[in-house]
Amino acid sequence: MCSTYLGIMPVKGESLIGSMIKLKWLRENMLELPEEPSQEQLDAHCRSYILGLIGGVLMPDKTSNKVHLMYLSLLINLRRTRRYM
Repeated sequence: MCSTYLGIMPVKGESLIGSMIKLKWLRENMLELPEEPSQEQLDAHCRSYILGLIGGVLMPDKTSNKVHLMYLSLLINLRRTRRYM
């Protein structure tokens, strides 16, 4: 799921703990966009950024250093997210 929708895959046990991903890894590995990014690159960048907001600001876990991957499934179709309010 991560490689498909974020464009990168975290290392199990290191950055991926159960079904949670470390925010530090997410920040360090967020795609750096080229001058003319493809739509897939833009979408992956947006998903990474939004996951960081969810885990770090909106709904942090007890340690505030991980975000649950269940939120990634809500970000698969970014156009649909406006209906979540």
